[in-house]
Amino acid sequence: MDFVVIDFETANERRNSACAVGITKVRDGVVCETLDRLIRPPELRFSHWNTRVHGITLEDVIDRPTIEQLWPELAGYLQDELVVAHNASFDISVLRHSLHAVEIPIPRISYLCSLQLSRMLWPQLTSHSLGFLAEFHKIQLEHHKAGSDSLATAKLVLLGGHENSLSCPRQLAAHCECTIGELYSEDEWTPSSAPNVRRDREAMEIAFPEDFDIKSHPLYERSVVFTGTMNMSNRTEAERIVEQCGGYPKKSVSPKTDYLVTGFQYVRMLACGTNASSKLREAIGLRERGYQIKVISESDFAELVFNPMNPNTK
Repeated sequence: MDFVVIDFETANERRNSACAVGITKVRDGVVCETLDRLIRPPELRFSHWNTRVHGITLEDVIDRPTIEQLWPELAGYLQDELVVAHNASFDISVLRHSLHAVEIPIPRISYLCSLQLSRMLWPQLTSHSLGFLAEFHKIQLEHHKAGSDSLATAKLVLLGGHENSLSCPRQLAAHCECTIGELYSEDEWTPSSAPNVRRDREAMEIAFPEDFDIKSHPLYERSVVFTGTMNMSNRTEAERIVEQCGGYPKKSVSPKTDYLVTGFQYVRMLACGTNASSKLREAIGLRERGYQIKVISESDFAELVFNPMNPNTK
């Protein structure tokens, strides 16, 4: 397999605010290089939501090169390659807007979304976020560090190819019925997409050990609220999982809420700042008033559900 993986982190809600980039290069099915660079964004404004996720601050990037200065190096990795990204619609959008902001011509790039691939490769999983997939497949990951994210994504694609005896990412995409996206310019592109998968509801049944005491589950008699788009088939299935664990799925946040689970792309949602969901804003407001509401990602929720004996999940 030959491909490269790209991952961006952003300073604020604007897509041209890239503050870090990771690139991992794969040749003949072997990871041969990972690049990890901090970027000085054009507007030196960091949202506390973004910094909360990736830990990068203004002080970290003030003396770093701009995307314009870095582009000759980055272009060398991307030229004539199939580019892979986990949730490619985000990372390709960051690339488009970042180059457009500094008047660099948008290169023509073929790209593949590993999020879409993973949904087809492992449809039985309740989440296909990078954090959850890395945990499930025991891939080392320092989440939201661009270089580490790109490396973990590369390993997921390689694993998918190995499990299906395919040595070409395009063959893997065809096997998964995923389309290859094409980036033409700032305003012209086609997405990397996959068919909608309806999971068998039986796949969502939790098989607890026979001697497992449901009262010991961390979600037992806990109030759980969901916000954002779930990687699970739908919100109803997520709520059904809570019920299987003895918890109480609720529609709105209140002082009695124990967990607020943020859905698909936890990073991207928190990065919205003032555009964050009303449920998230309500939960944070209650936390500031002393209520013990835990705001967790979907990956964290899956860990609570399926690894309830892990003390780090409680």
